Amino acid sequence: MSDENDFDDEYDADEDGDEDGVSLDLSDGDEEDGGDDDYGGYEDDADDDDDDDYGGFEDDDDDDDDYGGYDDDDDDDDYDDYNDDDDYDDDGGDGVPIGLIALIASSLVLILALGGIVGWLAFSFDEEAYAEARKPVTVTAKLGPPPSPPKAKKKAVPVQKVPTQKAVPPKSPEETEKAPKTAAAGKTTGGAKPAKGDARMAAVMSGATKGASDTVKSDVKMAAVDPEMIDETTSGPLPKIAPDGRQAWQVYARPFTKPEAKKPLVAVIVAGLGLSQAPTQSAIQQLPGAVTLAFVPYAKNLGDWIAQARAAGHEVLLELPMEPADYPNSDPGPHTLLTSIPAEENMERLNWLLGRFPGYVGVTNYMGAKFTASETHMQPVLQALKERGLLYLDARANRKSVAARVAKEIDMPRAANNRFIDREASRVSIDARLYELERIAKSVGTSVGIAFPFPVTVERLSAWIAGMEKKGLVLAPLTAVANTQPIR
Repeated sequence: MSDENDFDDEYDADEDGDEDGVSLDLSDGDEEDGGDDDYGGYEDDADDDDDDDYGGFEDDDDDDDDYGGYDDDDDDDDYDDYNDDDDYDDDGGDGVPIGLIALIASSLVLILALGGIVGWLAFSFDEEAYAEARKPVTVTAKLGPPPSPPKAKKKAVPVQKVPTQKAVPPKSPEETEKAPKTAAAGKTTGGAKPAKGDARMAAVMSGATKGASDTVKSDVKMAAVDPEMIDETTSGPLPKIAPDGRQAWQVYARPFTKPEAKKPLVAVIVAGLGLSQAPTQSAIQQLPGAVTLAFVPYAKNLGDWIAQARAAGHEVLLELPMEPADYPNSDPGPHTLLTSIPAEENMERLNWLLGRFPGYVGVTNYMGAKFTASETHMQPVLQALKERGLLYLDARANRKSVAARVAKEIDMPRAANNRFIDREASRVSIDARLYELERIAKSVGTSVGIAFPFPVTVERLSAWIAGMEKKGLVLAPLTAVANTQPIR
């Protein structure tokens, strides 16, 4: 009986609320035990010092770890507080992050610094000084009277005595018949009539053009422009074969005597002249007269340039613009001969080009890589040039050019370029090209080179020409090597 009573007492709750065992009392406890909460061993008190009342689920304020580190207290020193009061503190106490405090502090410092700068600028601005600086400044300059021009000294003019002329009785008709007749004004001696046309052409014929007196005179006398070899047309003075068979490429050629020993001949042509004054004058005056000069048809004052060139002993060529391979990206200019237009229109353009000035020995192509490769288009042009007594120089803008071969087939005077001397305008490149011209001339007897009036070209040509004699070479005008080159 005692055991049964003892078992019953195990599950009783006393009046004082003490827990003697497992109780089902759901009350919150009394004030005397500190608010005990007795529920199946899940006691929550603040005064006991036990380590674990029931399976370690006690939640107190003094132990280190009641259950696997899930203790939620404010005073322990454990490393894992789970859902403790400080983690969710809304009072702004120890739970405010230090980074936020530093950000707020730095913001305040920045605001104070900006306020200080603005305040300093506001108090230091001097409105009166700024207004004074903005006032316009008027500068008054006093000019003295202009200096009086120096008085020119009067030179005593000697009084010239005019001799008294005696009255001469008129001559009888018989005496008038015997007196020699003088050339009429405006007519050349020897009965040659001046060619019709503008004053520029007449000046070229007489050689009295502007600037001609400044040109270096040559010891070789060039033939004057012959009116009988000029065909006056609406396109200008076109060359023609004289009634007695004389042709321009022979009459206007520079006199040349071939050396007794068969020395190699080298012809040099400087092209692109007339557009720029300094290079043109340099080529005319600094290069020997045996160098042939080629002029563009669009240059101003062509008559003056031609007169100066011929007075210095140079043979003259006219450049014909022809269609290049990349036309119209590369455009030689107006009146260019094209493969895309009828032959009749090309003939009209050719006549316009040939009528720019008289006195040239022949023509050469400017560009023309596409046009000179077309036999269909080159044949009528070369035939027209032959009928006017002109020489043709194939510049060989294209290795496939048929111009020289067609000219040989129709039996017209021709020549072909062997090298462009200054395709690269440097001393080393120019000297190398000149050496190649020497080698070709020694191999086949003649060679032809085309250059442009670059300063370095003129300088290297002058030095090279001065040493040709020592090398056994002879500088020759273009007409001297016509029809001598092997042309395939």
